[in-house]
Amino acid sequence: METSTANAPLLLFPCPGCNSQLYFSPKDQMLVCGHCGTQVEIGKSKDLIREHNLRQQLEAGSDPSVTVEQKVYKCNRCGSQSVFLSEVPTFTCSFCNYEAVNPEAYKTRVIQPSGIVPFKVDRQHSLDIFKNWIGKGWWAPGDLREVARHDALHGIYLPFWTYDAQTHSNWRGYGGRYYYVTEYYTDGNGRRQSRQVQHTEWIHRSGTFDHFFDDILIGGANELSQKEYESVFPYQLDELVNFDAQYLSGWQADVYDIAVHEGYNKAEGIMKDFIEEACAGLCRIETYKDLEVSTTYSGQTYKHVLLPIWLCTYVYKKKTYHFLINGQTGKVHGKKPVSAGKVTLVVLLVVVIIVMFILMNQ
Repeated sequence: METSTANAPLLLFPCPGCNSQLYFSPKDQMLVCGHCGTQVEIGKSKDLIREHNLRQQLEAGSDPSVTVEQKVYKCNRCGSQSVFLSEVPTFTCSFCNYEAVNPEAYKTRVIQPSGIVPFKVDRQHSLDIFKNWIGKGWWAPGDLREVARHDALHGIYLPFWTYDAQTHSNWRGYGGRYYYVTEYYTDGNGRRQSRQVQHTEWIHRSGTFDHFFDDILIGGANELSQKEYESVFPYQLDELVNFDAQYLSGWQADVYDIAVHEGYNKAEGIMKDFIEEACAGLCRIETYKDLEVSTTYSGQTYKHVLLPIWLCTYVYKKKTYHFLINGQTGKVHGKKPVSAGKVTLVVLLVVVIIVMFILMNQ
């Protein structure tokens, strides 16, 4: 094996039985040789998964710009050389499709991942889920199967931030209690009638609300929106293990492009919405108004982790759609285009039925 920096292999997990490449198997939860079947366990320690002080990180300055170099990789399988960016964690040899892992990628970032949840949903299971999903739904266009092809489905480890915070909120507002008053009126026939009219008694209320937020999960890559990430939540973060590049062998991976302070701003927005709703519940009697909430945040911490997702991106009539599978739990989220022809057909059928109904009742 060559030792020069330019031509050295990025990362090789050789099989102790036949010296072929080992790949991580979700089914077996260990490295497996596709040639001779040898299995090698990966350590599952959790001692490096720690919360980090957010205030100290922000005071030290948010992620500085990173100089991204180009490197040359000499493929261990075919010997060809490929040029790649130093921050790319995994890539495929353009000549023989060998998937290489770059352990240096995360070192180009200020904050390296401390934990990873390994894939549990393997490729065959993900394909079964995808085929079942794509085959359902009458409203979808008939040619959707040709556009959303299953070979576009790929498993990828995406970066996430988790945030903790202790919050203390003071709130004040008006709680409303309904009461009813009998009112009298004269109807169209000149007869005196009565009715119950609802009124609201407004009562000033105030109080405090304390809450500890644990592991608010924010996506760290711009490939998906936070709403899309949340569509396949929750992840079982108690299954996090120390980050180990061996879990990436045979899989795609990404590095974060949403900085820690940007992720925290999103997390604080989630906390704020939760607190507002909780304080509204405390203020409310039967309804409420003019709620004011003042919150202080303390003890904020964060950690950087990699989580597994199966992703299929396809374009239909110039609009992009995503299909997602939580690579740990198998939870599914996806949106399909709606066939304009089928909608038109249904509308026409409804119009015909209405016309026939009117004619039959004339």
